[in-house]
Amino acid sequence: MPISNQQQNDWFLRTLASVAMLGPILLVLIAATLPEGLARGYLIVFGNGGILVALAGALVLRTVYDLGFSRAAELAATQPNYFVAE
Repeated sequence: MPISNQQQNDWFLRTLASVAMLGPILLVLIAATLPEGLARGYLIVFGNGGILVALAGALVLRTVYDLGFSRAAELAATQPNYFVAE
């Protein structure tokens, strides 16, 4: 019998994998409608960068959620020269 937390992790990982695979594919299909030139290249490069930032942000937020926000703040406060707003 699976625990509900495992089901949530499975859902999150499946969604993350879908975005990681389908995002660049859809981006290239959209860029294919543009004429040749710098605009097409910029769309692909910056679009993939945006997808990467979104995936990294999702992973960071998921980690903070799993650790608990108070535990994450404690971990962040143990690093020297790190400011935690109260």
